[in-house]
Amino acid sequence: MSRAQTRNPIASVANRRAPVASQTPAGKVAVTVRLDPLRVQQLQSAAEAENRTLTNYVETALIRDLALREEASRVIAMHAAPGTSPRIDPADIVRADGETDAAYTKRQSLLTELWSIPDSD
Repeated sequence: MSRAQTRNPIASVANRRAPVASQTPAGKVAVTVRLDPLRVQQLQSAAEAENRTLTNYVETALIRDLALREEASRVIAMHAAPGTSPRIDPADIVRADGETDAAYTKRQSLLTELWSIPDSD
């Protein structure tokens, strides 16, 4: 019998080197995700376009998504003095120095809309 034939396959598996713990940055956790090949190809192309590794691209995309979700969950609280009118006249909104027509109109619209939200108390 040749040497290759007498080799114990279980022993060869046991002799494989375990991954070195220092290869993973401190505080990082490995996660396995199963994706269809087309999705992986799309992610890889996007990662290459941003000169990133696939892992870094996926992590960054998840961080962006979580930030958007956090931002969307914030509540805007506006407090008005007692007796303040529940409506605001858009003409009463003072234009900022150097503010463009478009920016001023957008700010007027936003403030008018915020002012019109009824109290939840």
